[in-house]
Order: sequence, then C-alpha cells, then structure tokens
Amino acid sequence: MIQLRDVAHPYNNKSKEPKGFMALNTKSLFDQIVNLAPGPFRVFVKSFAVRFDKSPLDTVERIIDFTHTRSSYVGQTALFGYLKARMGTSYRQIFEDETFSRAIQASAARTFTSCLSDFTIHAVARVARDGKLTPAEAAELAAEVYEEGLRRGLSSVDSSIHPVDAVQHFRDRAANVSWSGAALSLDIFEKSAADLITAAPVIDEFKELDREIVMNSVRFRWSNHRDQLERRLDGAAVAADWRATNSEATSPPAGRGGRAATTPGT
Repeated sequence: MIQLRDVAHPYNNKSKEPKGFMALNTKSLFDQIVNLAPGPFRVFVKSFAVRFDKSPLDTVERIIDFTHTRSSYVGQTALFGYLKARMGTSYRQIFEDETFSRAIQASAARTFTSCLSDFTIHAVARVARDGKLTPAEAAELAAEVYEEGLRRGLSSVDSSIHPVDAVQHFRDRAANVSWSGAALSLDIFEKSAADLITAAPVIDEFKELDREIVMNSVRFRWSNHRDQLERRLDGAAVAADWRATNSEATSPPAGRGGRAATTPGT
C-alpha cells in the first residue's frame, strides 16, 4: 500500500467549508477521473455519465443496473476526490505512477463493494416494503442484486484485487438486517463511509484528521441517488418480477435470463 506522507499537504479538517474535495466542481472532477482513473475504472465513470435516464425502476434488472452504477459513481468520486485533495498539485504524476495506480485500483474495488452493499440493502428494503416480501425473500433478492452488481462492477478489474470475502460478508449482513427499518434508516450508509477512509492509501495520521469530513462527504453523495430511487422505484413490480423467476426464495438465486449468477470471490 502506498502511503501519501511526502506528497500530502496539511488538510484543514475543522473548516466548515473545506477546500479540496468537498469544494470540487462535479463536472471538473468527472473530467479528471475519466482522464486519470486507473485502467478499467475509467469505463465505469464514462458509462455512468450518459445514463441519467428517468425511466421507472420496475424490474430486478433495472435495480441491478441502478444500484451498481450509482455505487460505482459514489465510491469513485469520493475516493478519487479525497486522494486528489491529499496529493495537492502532485496528483497528476502520482495517478500516472504504475505502482500507485494499482494501489488505487485495490482501494477503489474495496470502496465499490462497500458502497454496493449499502445501496443494495437500502434499495431492496424499499422493494420488500412495497412488494410485501418476507425477510427471507428480501435477503435472497438482495443477494442476487449484490452478486450480479459485483460481477458487473469488477468484471474488467484484475481478479487478484477483488475483495474475496465480499459475497459472504454481504450474505451475513443481509441475513441479519431488519428489513422493515432499513428502508428509511440512513445508518445503512455508514459502512461505505467508514470503509472508504479505511481503504484509502493514506497514512493513519491523516486518516484520523480527515475522518469526519471524508465520511460526511460520502453521506452527502448518497442523497441524490436515494431521492432518485424514491421517485423512480416501483417496488411492487420489482417484487413481482423477482417472484416470477424465483419460485422458491430459499433456492440459490438465478442470474438474469435464468442463468446461474457467477460472482467474484466465489
């Protein structure tokens, strides 16, 4: 892991209007990430930039697509924005360094899995509420959405940096979720906020100084996507679609199109 001791500038973690990643223009940051994001992660950002459609989220396929693209967006803009702020004016040459590029990819992969975990739980909890799914059904639907989203999100990333325990951790989490409360609770999003600061290739001293601001940045980035989900989701239709292709909620979930889902780390 690369640690940004020599290149990082002091970071004002007490400012109410901090400069750096909290003040970055979204379009400017988008352009910078597209140009500098390591290897395969450029694909996620470019594809997401043209997918602001307003169509209803009324099938499992649409939920999978929505959760994994938005999770990728939140994770990457928050992580790369934080690293850019910590690198200062040296960020361009550091992002282009092969060794550091791989460290960023590993951090981005871990951040993505955490973001996807949070957003999947939130989205499926809303589906379960509107579609009257049982806790067992909700857990199985969540596993399908998460595992397929993970497969798509990490498909072009070196398998050696896939978080190998992500699937099992998510299944354990889904098995213990209070689905009736998860639809409205913002605490669901604390995992992605905490995991981003843990995964970032920054020395522990700076992480402690930056923790509150970084976590608040992640929380803020989720707001628009939660609002979109609320406006566009037809939870009853998603539940009906899932039940139509899964006759028994306790059986292993099939991938879209009736094929068994394959996931990284399994």
